[in-house]
Amino acid sequence: MRVKVGRIRRFGPALAVFIILIPTLRLPVSEPLSDEVGRMDQFGGGSLEEQCSSITFEDMFIYDQAIFEVRINDDWQTAQVDARAWINWTLADDIRSDLDGYLEGIVPSGGDGWLSTDEIDAVIVIAADCLEYSITRIGIRDGSSHRGGVGVDWKNTTWEGDGMQVGHYNGIPPRHSQGRDCQEFSQEGCIEIPVVPSIERDCDTDVNGSLGEDECRTELWLNATMTIQGISDPNDFTIAFNSSNMSNARLEFTFPVLPDLRMDMWEECEGRFVGPDEDNPGTDSAPIRGSCIGDGTADHELRENDDGSLTYTLESNFSRDIWPLGEDVFADFTTSPIPVDDPPVWTDSAPPNGTWVPVPQEGQAKLATWQEVSSWFDDESGVSSLEIHCDADSGGAVSESIDRSLWLNVEGLVQVSCESIDSSGQSSGARTWNIGVPLSISSSVLELQDPHPISIGLAPGWPEISVEVGLVQGGDAQNVISTTIGEEGTLSVPSTGMVPGAVIVWVKAYQDPDFYMQNLYDLGISKESSPPQIFFSEYNWDGSDLKISGQYSDPDGEDVTFTAEILGVSSDQIGEIVVSRNAWEFVWGDPSSSSSIGDYELVVTGCDQSGKCTSETFAISNEGMPVQPGENIVEVVDSGEGALPASGVFSISISALAAVILGRRRD
Repeated sequence: MRVKVGRIRRFGPALAVFIILIPTLRLPVSEPLSDEVGRMDQFGGGSLEEQCSSITFEDMFIYDQAIFEVRINDDWQTAQVDARAWINWTLADDIRSDLDGYLEGIVPSGGDGWLSTDEIDAVIVIAADCLEYSITRIGIRDGSSHRGGVGVDWKNTTWEGDGMQVGHYNGIPPRHSQGRDCQEFSQEGCIEIPVVPSIERDCDTDVNGSLGEDECRTELWLNATMTIQGISDPNDFTIAFNSSNMSNARLEFTFPVLPDLRMDMWEECEGRFVGPDEDNPGTDSAPIRGSCIGDGTADHELRENDDGSLTYTLESNFSRDIWPLGEDVFADFTTSPIPVDDPPVWTDSAPPNGTWVPVPQEGQAKLATWQEVSSWFDDESGVSSLEIHCDADSGGAVSESIDRSLWLNVEGLVQVSCESIDSSGQSSGARTWNIGVPLSISSSVLELQDPHPISIGLAPGWPEISVEVGLVQGGDAQNVISTTIGEEGTLSVPSTGMVPGAVIVWVKAYQDPDFYMQNLYDLGISKESSPPQIFFSEYNWDGSDLKISGQYSDPDGEDVTFTAEILGVSSDQIGEIVVSRNAWEFVWGDPSSSSSIGDYELVVTGCDQSGKCTSETFAISNEGMPVQPGENIVEVVDSGEGALPASGVFSISISALAAVILGRRRD
């Protein structure tokens, strides 16, 4: 069966159901397509375009093998695409089972283990509509060779509207031994088959089962026109192709006849995924041309055709069980003459000869990542084709990891020499660098001071270096100071803002600011907590309650909790203490009801989060005074050393306080 977008609309109400259903088949989207049928572009809205614009052909149809033929037209503005995909054995069962499962609860026959001709025909119609907006995976752009990056849209080709045809063979095998007339949700001539055939897999009664053929297989076809937006001068262009999650696929790009057209460079670059919820941490920046190291799952060949045209074939052979995060394949084409095979050269990004490169500690240290190494050299054949040779003197050894990063075993001060050699044996020439631990760091004082002394010594053989030093407590370095060290010296590092607990020392050191080391050092320094300070400020009579209040502060900015007691009785039995911001208040409920005569002492204790506490005493005296309403005389005396001086507050006369109490009690 073959259908064309915008041409087949004979399925009526059943088709409307599939509009909201089919694009979710094999699509890794976080949300299902909208169920607002009226919003579909092809049927009066826009949801298909919105949802299908982030998927690929493989998101909808997982296949065993596929061939895509892309024939670019003479105007270089469009291309004809013919694709064929084979879905065999249990993978065909999986696709039929998935479709039936999606139908469950939608149509009467959904989820019953059977799939009908009506159902699969509607699938193909909607799949074609959806694929019209899908990602082509292909980018074609003229001009200088590129590897994507900011401002370069690598996936700049699109499908031409109303020009896509999708067909299938054997989606519902017509001579299936278990086929039957549709039981529900059917039109005239509808038949249905079990989504998973019997163990004999007799999907074609005309075929002898002893031949071992896969009678239940199905095939898909795709014919479409692709629009190319990036070619105005085909003498230099790049084809970028994202092969993420493609297994056993072959793409054949045939170009119009163009004299002297040749491939200038081809490379396989790992790391970028394309599709719904695209998330590519660390892969947004474009790789340096010629620096990619592929995993070998992609390959290519060139063929010159009888008419003089050139065909570029790309093979993508990922195992479906071990798909990587993503992969881009780039092919640069040009009509320019083959460049002269010159020796590789050092770039401005490489460390100059004689550079001092500091590392934080001895032992195995990463000298450079491959991304850094690839920026050191330039060669017409690409950096990935070069051999990078590095040797160290007796103090260390250089090795290359599987990702081609360079590692060095550092013992003391090591000299490392590196060069690159191309396939012709030509060398870039060697550069030598000095690598080692540049300094020692210590502190003779373990209890944090302000400022705190930090001793730094320069390692033997090192020239004068610049250092930056700061203190860290679970975040960025604070109070960073900078200086130059030519010999051993002591720095006074401010400790403002440090809280009680361990304090780590952060150091950055460099002889050349482009090549630096930074490290955290635990020298055993810690800040001790200082106890809070408690002050009394005022008191007043409020009805039958005596309220005594004050302020507090904690030098370390920690939270403070309070308790209080009178005559050894805790505050929770005779009153309460309330804290708000930096103020406290003790409320003594009806102190005149006490039969005791003599001095009362209110002891307020504040403890910070580190367990450091301070107690202050507030004296209340009524000695010799009768315990009668209105005749109690309360004298407030601060006996703690933390009292704040107040102008007359604590020298109020006994008679004045008695008059206040008497007046309020009588009211």
